Amino acid sequence: MTKSVQECKALLRKVGLKSTVTRIAVLQQLWSQKRPMSHSDFVQVLQQVGDQATIYRTLISFVDKGLARIASTASGIVRYEPITEKGENAVHPHFVCQDCGIVTCLPVSSVITTIDPSWEGRLQRAKLQFVGTCAECEIQ
Repeated sequence: MTKSVQECKALLRKVGLKSTVTRIAVLQQLWSQKRPMSHSDFVQVLQQVGDQATIYRTLISFVDKGLARIASTASGIVRYEPITEKGENAVHPHFVCQDCGIVTCLPVSSVITTIDPSWEGRLQRAKLQFVGTCAECEIQ
């Protein structure tokens, strides 16, 4: 769901960030994707808008301000996804292809685990990733 420039400006203002061309472009790209994106993905798509360092600082500020979260760190590559107010993309599992490295959001699922009572109250959040081979790599 792509955000308009006005919607991006409103989101940035709400979290106390100034609206810059790079911030708006990164925010629009973040919201238009159906899968988490890496810094390299953003640089490749937005090379006309900002340099690598500016895009990186923008992503970090979005995480700090609650506009984005780190969805995956599979293979040492940090991938980002937007945080929505409505919880449309609330914490959910991801699938990581062990062949091509693509990370995909999986539908909301129920995973039942037990937590040792000594850890109760200490855990703040969890990330769940399934690893395997994606459909495209499987047919190659």
